[in-house]
This record gives sequence, structure tokens and C-alpha cells, in this order.
Amino acid sequence: MTAEGERGAFGLLGNMFTPFRYPVETPAETTYMEADGALYPQYKSATYGEPEFGFEYMPAYRAISGLLSDPKVAVDAAAAMPEAMRQMYNDQVLAGMDIAYGGSGELVDEDGRRISSDATTIAAPLAPAGIAAAKAGGATLGAMGGSIDDMILAQQIKKRTGSRTMPQAEADLYRAAAAMQLPRDVGEGLLLPQRAYEFGARTGQAADQGLLIDPGFQNLQRAVPDATQQGMSTIVDLNTLAKKPTVDIQSLIGRTAKLMPGDMTMAGKEITHVMGVKLKNPVRMQGGMDFPAEEVARQLGIVWASSPSVIAGYAKQARDNPGLIGIYSAMGGRSNDFSHHVADVLVDMTKQSKHIPEEKIADFNNKIRNTVVTKTDPVTEVKTSSKPFVDFPGITSPKIEKYLYAEGKGAARKAIADVMEKDGFRKVGFPDVSAVRAIVSEPSMSNRVNDPSGMLSPTGGRIVEFDSDPVLPMSGQGNTPSFHKTYGQGIGGTDLGGLGIPVPRILLTPEFFQARRAEGKEPSSDRRSAEISNVLTRITPQKADDVSNYMEYYNRGLLGRGF
Repeated sequence: MTAEGERGAFGLLGNMFTPFRYPVETPAETTYMEADGALYPQYKSATYGEPEFGFEYMPAYRAISGLLSDPKVAVDAAAAMPEAMRQMYNDQVLAGMDIAYGGSGELVDEDGRRISSDATTIAAPLAPAGIAAAKAGGATLGAMGGSIDDMILAQQIKKRTGSRTMPQAEADLYRAAAAMQLPRDVGEGLLLPQRAYEFGARTGQAADQGLLIDPGFQNLQRAVPDATQQGMSTIVDLNTLAKKPTVDIQSLIGRTAKLMPGDMTMAGKEITHVMGVKLKNPVRMQGGMDFPAEEVARQLGIVWASSPSVIAGYAKQARDNPGLIGIYSAMGGRSNDFSHHVADVLVDMTKQSKHIPEEKIADFNNKIRNTVVTKTDPVTEVKTSSKPFVDFPGITSPKIEKYLYAEGKGAARKAIADVMEKDGFRKVGFPDVSAVRAIVSEPSMSNRVNDPSGMLSPTGGRIVEFDSDPVLPMSGQGNTPSFHKTYGQGIGGTDLGGLGIPVPRILLTPEFFQARRAEGKEPSSDRRSAEISNVLTRITPQKADDVSNYMEYYNRGLLGRGF
């Protein structure tokens, strides 16, 4: 059936036993037009021919044949079936079968207990087979199947060796996350609920075992210490954040949205102690995701802040697309390094240390000064290399703070973290960079898998609407108060709130990832590309349904509720 047909009263279940297909005459196509440094998606819907009938087109038949076509997968799935069956709830199986044979899905068991069908769930009779196949590590059900082992997140399991080999619960989490990367039609309601539920359940299990700190923060040759326990770090809530309203994604259907990549730092708080060290200059946390909720941002009517070159692109898109909304999407685990939140902590702790040998301080400074930065021209693709920090004054210099916040020195802040995290410096008394990254991060953003593709990057935790002719104030200039230490220019708009649960980036911008696959681009470069491009998307009914379904079933799995 078409995506629209699946959303009928019994579309999900009926589709499983429908012996026809609609041949695609021209596939849906998304191209990107470049103008003024921004990428604008151009959409063309798919067109379908007359339906073709045949038993082999029935999704239920294709699901089972997908298992039977590979004997090893079939055997593995059969072996995993008992555990999968225990996970499935008999209520939904019975109710689903009742509907399949013409019933209402409303039953009463022998004890007088009422059983009701959930119309948005996957077809109950086939659910156990799908979960069993996933647990066995083989094929997945249906026409949109694929191999979990081929997904970039599953490959992360193999890269963790030796002392950093993933515990079983963490490996299970990564496999469940990898299933979210498998191809599927936008708006289908069969595969997504199953995958979201499993992802939520595995996330809960990993959290119970303390395995949810994003390894993107870490040097993977060692484990990151939990520096927030036993009074080692002190984070003071300043009560400057407004309460975040919950946004119903269905209310945004038809709107044009801009992906709003941002670091994972906290807002509305102040860090006074880190790993037992009292900071001489407490670090004011400004975000990040919750920057629009900060009191000063609300007073100024601004919803985002960045460098002037970035804000210029935002402003153009806001003017060209009246009513444009911005959807926050978390960047990678080291994105915090560019901001003051990490750099200020590292500098403060290093200056206070009495145990770092002078020769190691000198070695560190030389490493920064000799750091080579390579840039690639986006048009010509010509690479140029330079040493931009030869004027670095030294990590303990009284001039270091002024240097780090001079125009164009953001890369120096990042270089400090990159060099300092090396074992040779950490072992002689320099601050633990991995721990600092984790401490300054908003917990709801940092507790996640490390996805190099960015497909699963938490998205939707903050949603704003840009003014069609936005004000663009500069922080601390003229009569404008300072609103962010790192990011100097703001853009006007209205803070709408955020989704009840952040969702994977791929659910809201599927065209972006589809276009990159069509162009032959590697998934490992997706995250960076999305975060430096001006990615626009339109909230369609199918995308909205995907977001709603994901939140519902992920939450059920996370909380241990029935499917």
C-alpha cells in the first residue's frame, strides 16, 4: 500500500495481508539547490502506477520468506524465538488475531479481564518473528529490511576492543540503535514502533548499569570516571530557565523547519567545583539546547546565538521562509570543546595545579603552538594547512583568557581540549578532559550512543520560531547586555518549547540522508555535513507520524511497559 493507505483504520494490519503492490513509476526525489551558501531542498513526490496483484507481494509472505531464504538466519531466529515470545504480550497477539479474522479487537479473557487492540502497534502475529530475527543478528522483516551488521552503529561494537570492549548491555543497545538506521519508508507504521520500543528497552537496561555516557566524550582506551558523585563536582541551579512547554509535532505539519545544530552544554547553571577542585572563576553555563529559555534571551527576544557568519545564514532563511521554525539537534560529543564551558574549566584547573612539572607545561604549550590545522575549500576542494596558534601565550599565562576569546580564536579553545586529553598529559596531572566534557553537558543529551553518522543525534529538545525580519543583536555591544560568552550574535524569534522526548535526527530530515546515499557519500561524514550545512525540511504528515510513533514506543520500552 501507499503510505497514505497505511494510515487507515485497519491499514497497518490490512497491509500485512494485502496481495498487491503499487509500482513506483517515478520515485520521490529530493534535490538541494545552493544559494548564498545555503542548501534548499526541492521536493518531488513519487507517482504510482496501477496496482499489481500477486501472492508474492503480500508483506506477510515477504517477511517470512525473508527469513526462510537464509537457512542460518532461520535457524538462529528459531533459537531466539522463545525469548522473543516471552517479551511479547499475549494481549496484543490475541487482539490482533481477532481483528485479522473480522473481530473488533476487544476481548475478555477467562478471568474477566478486558483486552484491547492498539491500532498503532505492529501486526501482532508477526511481531515475535521480527524480534527473534533481530536478536539473532540476522535479517530484518519486510521489504525495507537489511543487515544490522552493515549499519555504522553496529560497527562501533567491533571497534571497541581490549579493555574497552563493550559490556553485553551496551552492545545490545548499539545493535538496537543500529536497527534504527535500517532503511524504511517515511510514514510506515510497522517497523518503526518495533525498533523504537527495542531501542528504548535497551537504553533502559544500559542506564541501569551506568553504561550511558556517550563515548564520544572519551579517549576510548580507558573508562571515564564518574566525577559527579561523592561531592566531587558542584553545579548550582541559578533558576534562570523558563519552563519548557511540550510541542505537539502534529501541530507543525506543513511548516518549514531548519535543523539547528548545537553543542550539548547545560544552561541556567553555574559550575563551582570540578573533581574536588574549587574553581577560582565559576563557569556560567549558557547552552546549548536551553539557551532560548535563559532569562536574558527571553528579555531580548532572541532564540539562538552563534558567530555572525552563521547567524547571517539563519537570518536569510528566516526572511525567505516566513514562519520558519528551528529544531535543535545535538552535535557530537566533542562539540562542547569550542565553547567557553570546557575551555574555562580546563584553564582554571590547570592554573591551580601544583603537581604538573614545568617541563610538561612547556611541552603542552609547544604542542598547541605547533598544531597544524587543515582546511578544505568547499568549492575547489583544495586543502591548505597552517599553524594558527604560534602566538599561543601559554596555558598558565595571565594573558590566556584574553587570547582565547579574541576574534577567531575558537579553534584554539578546541585545540586545548584535543591536546590535553592525551594520556601523556593526563597522567602527569592535567585535568581529565573526558570528565569535564561530561560534567558540562546537559544529561538528557549526553546519555546516548556515539553515532558517527548523526542519524540518531537527539533532535527536537528545543523548537523555536524565527521572526520573519529578525533582530540580530551583538552580545555586550551598545545597550545590549552580554547574553553568551562564546557566541556573539543572536537572532530574534519565539521559543515554542520542545518535544516530549528528543527523537533521532533521521526522522525529521530523512531527505538529507537519502540524498547523501544517492550521491555515494559515506555515512561517517553525514554528521559533520549536516552540522555545517543549512538543512531545511518540511514537516509532512508522514514525518509527524514517525515522530509521534517513535516517542510513544521508545518511551514504552524505556519504562518497561508493554509493547
